[in-house]
Amino acid sequence: MKKVVVLLLLACVCLPLSAASYRRSQDNSPKKHNLEIAYEISDYGYREPHMEYPIHITAKKQGISLVYTRVSVSSEEVTEEDPSFATLELRYMDGKADYDGYFVDGYGNGTPAQLYDEKDYYMEAALKIGRYYTLSDAMKLWPYLGIGWRSLRNGEDGCVDLGGGVCGETYQRTSTYIYVPIGLKWETNFGSAVKLSLNGQFDWLLRGNQSSHTTMLVNSTNFSNKQDKGYGVRASAKLETNFGKMGVFVEPFWRYWKIQNSAEEWIYNMSDPTEPVEYVIEPFNITREYGIRAGITF
Repeated sequence: MKKVVVLLLLACVCLPLSAASYRRSQDNSPKKHNLEIAYEISDYGYREPHMEYPIHITAKKQGISLVYTRVSVSSEEVTEEDPSFATLELRYMDGKADYDGYFVDGYGNGTPAQLYDEKDYYMEAALKIGRYYTLSDAMKLWPYLGIGWRSLRNGEDGCVDLGGGVCGETYQRTSTYIYVPIGLKWETNFGSAVKLSLNGQFDWLLRGNQSSHTTMLVNSTNFSNKQDKGYGVRASAKLETNFGKMGVFVEPFWRYWKIQNSAEEWIYNMSDPTEPVEYVIEPFNITREYGIRAGITF
């Protein structure tokens, strides 16, 4: 993959030298339709730092993303009288995760434990709308907002031998966010075939839900915790080369989530469903991910 990224980066720099006959006009107007298909790789980390027994999950992820943008949404052609745009973004990332933390027994005692190569993947979809502002022949600003969805699945049902006949029971969890992306893209054209885009985005969490599939745990069934407080931040820098109707790009990125404690969820006695036994929460957590996208545009 590193060789592919290097080749695409060289293409972004060198192809303009041989693309003169394919270049679009010097007005640098955006394309009416633009589709990106990209391969992504990243380092992913999840932490619950404020717990008495903190945990840390790390993973190497890879996946694919599709981004489609339509400019001058209500017009047949691109026109300065209609500088609107709409973007649909889809993403899938997966990998094997390593867990470094503790198993806690019914008396609140923690035993250090590590798990390796757990299933871990997430999916995202976002619809963004906005308008662009032409600052000069070479520069544009693209502010936007929208609605987004993210779903992450981690873990497996199983039993880890902690020694002394003690079984550490593992389980699956699904984390789902509904959020509002608010962002700004700054775009600069170098000539008509090379473009640099810097993008910053704030993700305002509207609603989150943590589902714990605890089918192996005693006196417990699957339960969910609502998470309504938190936010995310994203940043990226994309270098793109266009030749004719196609192009190639590379884009380093950074993604971050900070989610506060969830609402309490009570666990009830299995023999008496009206009797609460204890409550559980999804604790304060931080997710960091950084990596690179590389792909083609149409």
